[in-house]
Amino acid sequence: MTAMLTLPTSRQTLLLLIFFAAVLSASGFVLEYGFGVLPCKMCWWQRYAHWAILALTMTAYTLPQAQRPATMAIGVAALTGLGIAVWQFAAQHGWLPFPASCVSDASQAFSSADDLLNNLNRVKIVPCDKETFKLLGLSLAGWNIPAMLAILGLSVYGLFRRS
Repeated sequence: MTAMLTLPTSRQTLLLLIFFAAVLSASGFVLEYGFGVLPCKMCWWQRYAHWAILALTMTAYTLPQAQRPATMAIGVAALTGLGIAVWQFAAQHGWLPFPASCVSDASQAFSSADDLLNNLNRVKIVPCDKETFKLLGLSLAGWNIPAMLAILGLSVYGLFRRS
């Protein structure tokens, strides 16, 4: 007797999306607070997409009447996160420029040495052009690309899957 492959329902798909978004969100915090890997500005932008996906997915799961519009919004958030991840990954490889606010810049002028020291003590700026962490040779932006593609695919599937 052969087992039939059954495709997940839209509610099961939402649970899978909740899981993916929660893992992505938790991973960022574990890397930051557990291992000291500080996020750059573009990493924060990607985290915002993860949080939006998590909130929208939980909304879609708990409010069935909001499922379709929330699932569409999940797709938009995933596309946004994907765009940021591709941009950062491409910039890390020199294919695209970084946003001006993300590049390490030693030319900032300070009026005195005290101003410089006070600024250094207050702010921990992580430039986007410095890869602070790699997993299996790939930056976190590189890993975010397949993650966002999976979430985008699941959201599209969830839009067209009934029950």
